[in-house]
Amino acid sequence: MSLTASQVTQARAAVGMSMGDTVTVETYSGESAYGPIYGTSATVVCNVDSTRRLVRNSAGEEVVSEVTLQVAATDEAKFTPETRVTISGRVSTVLGVNPKTYKGQVVYVAVTLS
Repeated sequence: MSLTASQVTQARAAVGMSMGDTVTVETYSGESAYGPIYGTSATVVCNVDSTRRLVRNSAGEEVVSEVTLQVAATDEAKFTPETRVTISGRVSTVLGVNPKTYKGQVVYVAVTLS
C-alpha cells in the first residue's frame, strides 16, 4: 500500500511544522589544488538532536556523531558527505544522510554530523 499524493503532502507538512531550528549549509563540491570546494551558504530549517551516537560514515567506517539533523526531504541534496554545517557558530561536517520513509515515501531525512 502506498500513500496518495495528498497523504505524502500532509506527512511532510506535519514534519515541517515541527521543525524550529536553523542551520547554515555549505554543500561540498569536491577538491581543488587549494583544498575543498564548497557552494554558497544556505539557511535550512530543521530539528537538531545533540545526542552522541556511533554511526557509519560514507566510507563504511564507525565514527562518533555529535549531532543529528532532521531536515525536509526537499533539502536532501544540500547535505552531501563532507558538507559544512554551522549550528550556533559551531562548524561540523556531514558524515551520512539517511532518508526516512513511510510506506515507500520519503517524509524527512536524518543527517549525521561530526
